[in-house]
Amino acid sequence: MMKNRTKKVIVNGVVLAALAAVGVTAYQLGTTPVKQNKDQEEIRMESVQNEVPQETEEQPMVDAGTNRVEANLDNAVDMEGTDADLAAETEGPAVADGTLADTDIEEEAADTSASAIAAPEINFSEDTSMEWPVYGNILLDYSMDQTTYFATLDQYKLSPAIAVQAVEGAPVMAAANGTVFSISEDAQTGTTVTMELGNGYQAVYGQLTNLEVAEGDIVEQGTIIGYVNAPTKYYSREGSNLYFAMKKDGEPIDPIAYLP
Repeated sequence: MMKNRTKKVIVNGVVLAALAAVGVTAYQLGTTPVKQNKDQEEIRMESVQNEVPQETEEQPMVDAGTNRVEANLDNAVDMEGTDADLAAETEGPAVADGTLADTDIEEEAADTSASAIAAPEINFSEDTSMEWPVYGNILLDYSMDQTTYFATLDQYKLSPAIAVQAVEGAPVMAAANGTVFSISEDAQTGTTVTMELGNGYQAVYGQLTNLEVAEGDIVEQGTIIGYVNAPTKYYSREGSNLYFAMKKDGEPIDPIAYLP
């Protein structure tokens, strides 16, 4: 009986020892990974905390975001200002609605017109020198103090103008600056242009055709005003010519005195 009991105790001790060994091993196997996992988690958390920027009194995180937004807005405003400056330099002066000022455009147009087309001075005087309206022989002289013979009329009469020989179609030029006062048809002188020269002086051109001027025109010296026409019946024997007369305050004066 004692031997059996001793054997039983020894067996039980061996079993318990084996179980204890197994338990310790199991405990180590179960607890070691947990500890290792815990250590790894702590290391990871510390790493994350180190990566997150810490807030400071000088520059909290929310201020950093606000500053970036404000900086973007400032850049946008600066770009708009630059675009506005470029547009202003390109388009020139503008009014509130963005269009060019009408007064500036009108002033520029007026300046351009005045400089491009300067009206000739209408200021004839005794010292003014005229140009010949046509070149040719004088068929009839000016004569208001004695009579002159007119071949076509076969009579002597006063001559308030000169008749300058010229072929039909020859250009007739303005002898001086003037304004076209009237254009008329006369039985003796045909199509006749009267020009105001200023200070009471007038120039009269007769026997014309194909006029280049109209009443009210301001004509510069040397400008073509028309062309020599066929003579009227009052000058048929004299032939084609330019009838050219001058007046001062309505009275005839000698054109030769002002011609070169």
